[in-house]
Amino acid sequence: MSKKASKQILGLFSVLIMLHHLGQRVSASWVPALYRKHGLEPFVPIGYLLVAFFFFCSGYGLAKSMRTKEHYFNGFLARRLSRILLVFVITELIYFCVRVSRSAVSFPLNPYSWFIYAIIVLYIGFFLIYRKRSRFSLLLMSVWILMYSLICFLLVKGNWWYNAAPVFLLGIFMADQEEKKKPAVKTMLLSAILFPAAFFISENAASLSRAIGLKNYTLINTAIVLLQILSCGSFSLLLYCAVCRIQSGKTKDASEKKEPPLLKLLSFYGSFTLEFYLIHGLFVQMFGHHFMNDTTKPVYYIKNVFLYALVVFALSTASAFALKKLGDLVSDHYQKSGEFRQFLFNLEKVCFALLLIAIVITVFLGINRARLTTAADAPALGFKKEYLKTVTVKEKQIAVYDIGSGPRNVVLISSDTLPCSTLHLKPLADLLSKDYRVVVLDFPGTGFSEDCSDPRTADFYADTLKETLDALGIQDDIILVPHVLSGLYAYRFIEKYPQGVSGMACADAVVPQIGKNFLDGNYSSVEEYKWFIHRYAGIMGLRQELMVKTGYVAMQFPMYEYIYKSDMQQLIPVMEKMYVEGYLHGAHLAEHEMAYENCMSVLDFTLPDDLPVVFMLSDYMKNSNPYGVSWASCYKKMITNEDKQCIKIIQGDPYNVYYNPKLIKQKIDELADQIN
Repeated sequence: MSKKASKQILGLFSVLIMLHHLGQRVSASWVPALYRKHGLEPFVPIGYLLVAFFFFCSGYGLAKSMRTKEHYFNGFLARRLSRILLVFVITELIYFCVRVSRSAVSFPLNPYSWFIYAIIVLYIGFFLIYRKRSRFSLLLMSVWILMYSLICFLLVKGNWWYNAAPVFLLGIFMADQEEKKKPAVKTMLLSAILFPAAFFISENAASLSRAIGLKNYTLINTAIVLLQILSCGSFSLLLYCAVCRIQSGKTKDASEKKEPPLLKLLSFYGSFTLEFYLIHGLFVQMFGHHFMNDTTKPVYYIKNVFLYALVVFALSTASAFALKKLGDLVSDHYQKSGEFRQFLFNLEKVCFALLLIAIVITVFLGINRARLTTAADAPALGFKKEYLKTVTVKEKQIAVYDIGSGPRNVVLISSDTLPCSTLHLKPLADLLSKDYRVVVLDFPGTGFSEDCSDPRTADFYADTLKETLDALGIQDDIILVPHVLSGLYAYRFIEKYPQGVSGMACADAVVPQIGKNFLDGNYSSVEEYKWFIHRYAGIMGLRQELMVKTGYVAMQFPMYEYIYKSDMQQLIPVMEKMYVEGYLHGAHLAEHEMAYENCMSVLDFTLPDDLPVVFMLSDYMKNSNPYGVSWASCYKKMITNEDKQCIKIIQGDPYNVYYNPKLIKQKIDELADQIN
């Protein structure tokens, strides 16, 4: 297979990969119905097949070059990785700038950059194993790829991180076989049979497993990955055989004819596949229904599928071509300028020095964070003694902030993101205490409350809240004020204990429909979701623990400056301590694991028609439609009596309950007047 032919195919495939990513944003079955549009469905499942041929060509090209070029491994990694890393770093900086401007920074910056990590691992493995080639080299390379795949699995990476990588081995093998003989017709026919069969079964494996009653998703997913490897391997082999036969059938005169415009165009795109691959995803995200996640608004939402694809294609082409020229400029300057080469040589020393400095800084930050957390022990204990009381619930001590003595009992239920409700909701509780008795509790395992081993179901939270209020002697005239995720627990409380509830004021309370959308939008079955979320919760906990140990957890603290004013500044060290000890640990992770089940448990919840309720919906949530759900529409479905129940759009975002307590109190007062 000629280098020119492979470049043309890869040029085509780079554009098809763009369409694949576009299809995932607009036409896939998991796209929320609010944004799903037809037109790109055929491109949704083929991404890993296209990437597999990139891996095939890489393995094939390396194996052929190794045999034909003397001293091939001298400077191999620098030669192979320099251009990749140059383009990668430039595009990462671009992604970072755009993400910062949208307040959507998370890592990896480029959600489609996994290919770069994979190809770097494959190049390093090839260099280590094949520079001293033996008859076991292919076997050792197989072990290397298996180790990479296992690491991806343990880190809870998607199947696409590793299902196409083994085709790199196939490329090496076919390059070796090509020296002996051309691919036979039977190889091509076998591939033509295996490819559609393996592809069809892998795409329908989840439904087939349900049909036979198989629920062990580890086994199911392993079978899917093996089928995908077989599918993309046979696809790449089929394409390789077809190209080889076409090339062998060409006459010398035919090969010298003028190249058709289409092939010229494919050659053009084949000259900057790396740049096109790395930059196109930015435009896919900028003009999709959301930017990078399901809560951040895009730069501009293009609803028309054809126009969306056309804009992304045009901007990707122009940007990729510009990146190629920039890379060529750097490479040419490197070749011509001894000073520049010396600078880069010195830069290696600078990078090494910076790495050492980063290690020293990390150690310092880790020690300092431990010191600050310990130093906050006394203020935290002082806060608990001065402001909180404890009650015994489920044989555990539950911390409660109980303040005020008004005629009605306002119960504030915090979200899961700030893990100390009694502390974080204090400003709102203090303001409300002028007119109401206000209760805030730390659920078991959060804040100042003891933990327990009970599953974090909606019933668990509703029962804990009921038992806590009973212990405080509060059984009627209750106004529930749930915030975000705790809305689910308030709905369940009303279903189980409606007698004492006189009203509810929801602050951006979660709508149960997001659980269904999240499942339908990402997973083929409940079993797959549970399998994934259990593993994901574990790895998230380990990552957060690493953030704490290294001190980089401080990067997550600026939210306190954002949501609290001067009256809470003296307690911020205590807040940080509670965050360090509670966020993405224990009870918090257990709550995340049960989020889907808790949504489903109240999916059909509707309000009692005699219960006064106000849904406070921030304009940010109304306009962004998080998780592809219209929260206002979902609230309307819960409403059974428009004379007593309504939706109020308020300015701000879900953090209103922390930084704008006056606005929240105003709405609660209006609800109380309605109850009276």
